[in-house]
Amino acid sequence: MSKAAMRTAVIAVTASLLAAACAESPDTPGELTGPDSGTGSGSGETVIDLGDDEIVFTAALSAFDECDSLLDHLRSEYAERVGPWGFEASGRHGPGIPELAGADVMEASGVVTDDSDAGSTEAVRAGLVEGVDYSGTNVQEAGVDEADLVKTDGRRIFAVSDGRLSVIDAAARRVIGSVGIASGFSAEMFLDGDDLLVILSGYSSLYETASDDGDGDGNGPAEHDQPVTVVQRVRVDGDIPSVVETLRMEGAYVSARSVGGVARVVTRHDPPRSFPFVFPQGDIGSEQAAEEANRAAVLASALEDWLPSYAVADVFGPAEGGRQPACGNVYVPSEFAGFGVTTVMSLPVGGPLASDSAVSVTAPGEIVYATPRSLYVATSAWIAPEILEDDAARQQIAEDWQAAIHRFDLTDPARAAYAASGLVPGQIHNQFSLSEHDGHLRVVTTTGDLWWGQDDEVPSSSQVRVLRQTGDRLVEVGSVGDIGRGEQVQSVRFADDVGYVVTFRQIDPFYTLDLSDPENPAIVGELKIPGFSSYLHPIGDDLVLGVGFDADETAGIVTGSKVSLFDVSDLANPLELDVWIAPDAHNDAGWDHRAFLWWEPARMAVFGISSWNRKTAEAVALRIEDGSLTEIGRIDHTEGCQILNMSMAEELKHDNRLYELWETLTDLNVIVCEPGESPSVVDFNCRTVGWTPLDWVFEEAGIYDLIPGNETLFSCEPDPDLDYLSPVPRPHLDVIVRSMVIGDELWTLSYSSGNTRESPVGKLATTDLTTLKRITLIGLS
Repeated sequence: MSKAAMRTAVIAVTASLLAAACAESPDTPGELTGPDSGTGSGSGETVIDLGDDEIVFTAALSAFDECDSLLDHLRSEYAERVGPWGFEASGRHGPGIPELAGADVMEASGVVTDDSDAGSTEAVRAGLVEGVDYSGTNVQEAGVDEADLVKTDGRRIFAVSDGRLSVIDAAARRVIGSVGIASGFSAEMFLDGDDLLVILSGYSSLYETASDDGDGDGNGPAEHDQPVTVVQRVRVDGDIPSVVETLRMEGAYVSARSVGGVARVVTRHDPPRSFPFVFPQGDIGSEQAAEEANRAAVLASALEDWLPSYAVADVFGPAEGGRQPACGNVYVPSEFAGFGVTTVMSLPVGGPLASDSAVSVTAPGEIVYATPRSLYVATSAWIAPEILEDDAARQQIAEDWQAAIHRFDLTDPARAAYAASGLVPGQIHNQFSLSEHDGHLRVVTTTGDLWWGQDDEVPSSSQVRVLRQTGDRLVEVGSVGDIGRGEQVQSVRFADDVGYVVTFRQIDPFYTLDLSDPENPAIVGELKIPGFSSYLHPIGDDLVLGVGFDADETAGIVTGSKVSLFDVSDLANPLELDVWIAPDAHNDAGWDHRAFLWWEPARMAVFGISSWNRKTAEAVALRIEDGSLTEIGRIDHTEGCQILNMSMAEELKHDNRLYELWETLTDLNVIVCEPGESPSVVDFNCRTVGWTPLDWVFEEAGIYDLIPGNETLFSCEPDPDLDYLSPVPRPHLDVIVRSMVIGDELWTLSYSSGNTRESPVGKLATTDLTTLKRITLIGLS
C-alpha cells in the first residue's frame, strides 16, 4: 500500500469511526506471527520491566523469513503504543479529524543497473605516503577511515564550500575544479583514488532535483518533510569533478566508516514523524475516536510506512527506487526498543551505489564504532513518555538504565551481516567508549542519575565492561567499576591492553586501566587535576595528550581551553608533565576529534580555538618535546582587518604598573587593519584612532609591541540607533575546523563563524610548517 493510498484509507476509517460514535476497537490487532526461531538470530530478553512494560531493553535480534510476518510484527508493536496524539503522550498542535498530518511519498519501482564505467581510477600520487608525506583524517582505529569535511591524497585537497565540492592543487595552491552538489548540510566525504563519496543530511523529497529543498519555495524544508540522507558519487577526471550518481534514502545521517574502499553509512529513519495521524479537537469522545482511528491506520499500514525508501539517479535518467532493505535483512528486538529504524548501507566509494546493500534494525541507533572487521551500533532504551511524570520511576530508570550494542560483521564488502547483540548497564558517552581488542569488546558506561542532578539518591559512577561474542550474544566476561562517583565521563581512550578514562564534576580524575586480562580488568592509577580532558590522544606508549578545558577547582566552572601532557609510563602513578592554557577560549576537540591533528614527524599537535569575548579564532600549534608543551605559534584566516588579539596583552595584567593599560585595552573594541583596508563588523560604527581621546592607550600599546606599527587602528562603538546590541562588535569569525600537513606546509580549513552545516563558506590557508608564516589564503566560495 502506498502512503497516498494509506491516507485515503485513514480518511475512510476515520469517517466510519465518527459515524459509529466512538465505537470500541478490538483489544488486540489479531493473531500475529512473531520471529521464526528456527531462522532468526536469537531471542531477546526483557532486562527491566517497570510498570506494565513502561520501559524495556533489547538484547539479541531476530529476522523474519516473510514480509507478511514482518509487517504483522510492526503493526502489532506500533498499534499497541499509539494513542489519540499519535505516538506522543500528550497533545500537540496538529490537524483535527478528518484532516490528516503528514506528506505523501511517491511510489517508485525498479532498480538502477550498474553502469559500466564505475571502476575507481587510482590517483597519481607520485609515491606519496599518508603519515609520512601528508596527514589523513584523525581516526579512532587504524585501518578504518571516517567521513570528514575535507580529504587529501597529498596532491589534491577536496573540500565543500557554499554548496560546491572544490578540488585544490596543493602544489599550485589554487582551486582547479569544482562541482555543485545536492542541497543539504553537514557534508562529509570519503576519498578512494579519483572517486569521492559525499554524504549530506537534509529534509527533502526522495525525487527532488539537486537544488530543490522539497517544498518548492527555496526557503528550507517543508513542515512535514522527513530527514533524508543524500549520498553522491563524484568522479574526478583530469582534476575536474562531476557527480556520477545520487542515492537518497529516508532517514537522518548518523555516521559512516570506510574499510578497504567500502563505506558503511549508518542512517536513522523515524517513521512516526510523517505518519498521517488524526488528533482530538476537544469534543467529548474525540480522544477516544482519534485513538481508535490512529490504531486502525497503523493496522492498515504497509511496510513502506515503516521501512525507509530510497531513490537512485545517475546522469542518464530519472530517479528510480523503492523500499529497502529486503525483509530478510530487517532485524527486530524481541522487546520493543523504540520508534525508529537504524540502517547500515554498504557502498563502494569507487563503484555503483547499490540499492540492495542495506541491513536494518528496528531500533533508533545513536553511537557508531568500527574496526576493520566489525561495526557496532549502540542504542538506548525506549521509555514510555508517561513514566517521566513519576519521580520514583525516573530514579529507577537512572539506577537500572541499560544500553544495547549490536555487532555487524564487515567481512563481506557487499553487505554488513548482523552478528550479535549484548546489554551493558548505563549510558555510553561516545564512540571512544567502545574498543574491540583481541576478540573482546571493552565498553565504558555510566550508571546512576545523570538527568536530574548529582545530588539525587542514585549518584552516578562509571564502569568498564568486557564483552565476548558467544553465538549471537555479546556476553560480559569481566568488569571493573566505581570510576568517578558523582561525576560524568568526559573522555575515554583505549590503547591495546591499556585504557584511560577522564571524569569531571569539579576536578579531573584521570584514570589508568590495565585490561590485559579481559576477565579481570583493573583500575591501576588515578590523578586529580583542575579542569578536564574531553579528548585523549596517545603519543607512543608512555605519553597521552589531553585536550579539553581548564576549570575553577571550587565550583568546576570552565575558564578556558587546556592541554595536559600525561606521563603514563607507570600506570600506577600517572603524572601531568606540563600544561598549556588559553583563558576564555573554546575548542571542539572533544565534540569532534577530527578537528585535532597530531603530526608525528614534527611532534606537533594542531587544533582550533575561538573566543567570542576576545573576538579571535585561531589554530594553535604545540610541540611535544622532552616532556614539555611548547606553543610554536598561532594561525588565523583574517583578511585585511582583524579584531585586536587581547591575548597579546594578557601579560600586562600581571604588572601593576601596566594594569590600567590592560584594563582599558580589554574594554575597547579595537580593530587592526592593513594599509588601505577598512573594518567590516555588524551594526557598529568604527573610526580611526586619531578621532578618539584615547590615543595614549594605543601609543602605550605600540611601545609594548602589542600592536604592529604600520597598521591602521580603528575604535568601534555600537550604533546609537541600535541600543539593544551588546557593546561588542560581532565580526564573522573564520573559525578553523580542520588542519592537515602536506609536505612542508600546514593547511587549515575554516568556515565563517564555525558554521559547517548549511552551505558554509570556507577558506583554506597554507602556512610554512616550521615558521607558521602564512603563504596564501584561498577562498572557496
